[in-house]
Amino acid sequence: MSGVLRNKVQRKFKMRGYSLKVEALSEVLSFLSHFPSDALDDALELLLDELHHLSLKSSILDREPVHKVVSLLLEADAAVEENPSSSSSSASALRVIDTFIVPKFRYDPVKKFFHEHTGRLPIHGDASAKATLYKDRFLLLFQRVSRDPRFSTLAFDASSSDYGSCEISPIQSLVGRVGRRWIMGVISQLEDGHFYLEDLTAAVEVNLSSAKITTGFFVENTIVLAEGEMQLDGVFQVRTCGFPPLEDREKSMAFFSGLDFFGGGILTKEETLRLAELEKNAVNDMFVILSDVWLDNEEVYMLLFSLSNPLFLVLIRLD
Repeated sequence: MSGVLRNKVQRKFKMRGYSLKVEALSEVLSFLSHFPSDALDDALELLLDELHHLSLKSSILDREPVHKVVSLLLEADAAVEENPSSSSSSASALRVIDTFIVPKFRYDPVKKFFHEHTGRLPIHGDASAKATLYKDRFLLLFQRVSRDPRFSTLAFDASSSDYGSCEISPIQSLVGRVGRRWIMGVISQLEDGHFYLEDLTAAVEVNLSSAKITTGFFVENTIVLAEGEMQLDGVFQVRTCGFPPLEDREKSMAFFSGLDFFGGGILTKEETLRLAELEKNAVNDMFVILSDVWLDNEEVYMLLFSLSNPLFLVLIRLD
């Protein structure tokens, strides 16, 4: 029986892309010995799921990472046995996640999928780090907008679409083209008093004087969708401007296929339903995130302290 179980463990790990050293295999078999035969498959799958959340240096596993996960699982199992009522409130437990082991995913616009960045990122970024940050942020929003039926590429003539032709055009393609176009870019001020929209292909000066602004607060470095026309003087006359549209949770989860972007584990079906119910009831709740706050600017300083939400004061001290 031990030989059959040994082969089964190695096969399961191989299916997940792992190879086990002898010490690691012994650790797994020792862990499985705590469970009855009808629960071995579930215990093994749980172990593999928890290993997937670790930041592993290699797909060839030694004893250390396996022992770490096994110890946590056995401690959790022992805690549940001592106090069974605590398992019912586990969904509300606080989970602390080390920022250095949070998975780093990047979107590949060619292959159209997310891949995990396996290298270790430095604490202090180099000169290109901020440009990479904005590029990753742009691609993260672009992949979401590209799935929206109002902005996705049409397979047939625009007249067959309920939304009309709202396909996002690269800024570089605006040269020599007439008519209404939709573009997506980052608001920047490359020259004093002149605002531009930048994407990964080019930058274009924009005129927002007659633009219809949808609900939102736009500042520099904000990524927006803009509809308008290219003028003869090379300025893009914006007619409508707004934030990229949101996406339903179900659609996002179906596309991400269980990717763990935060490092907190994959939510169970019950937790997902509970979270959806909480979000539905939280009509007036919001998260406010401040970045690149210029506290040496007196107007910004007074504006932040005039806000009644104490969250702002906390963020100021952390900035």
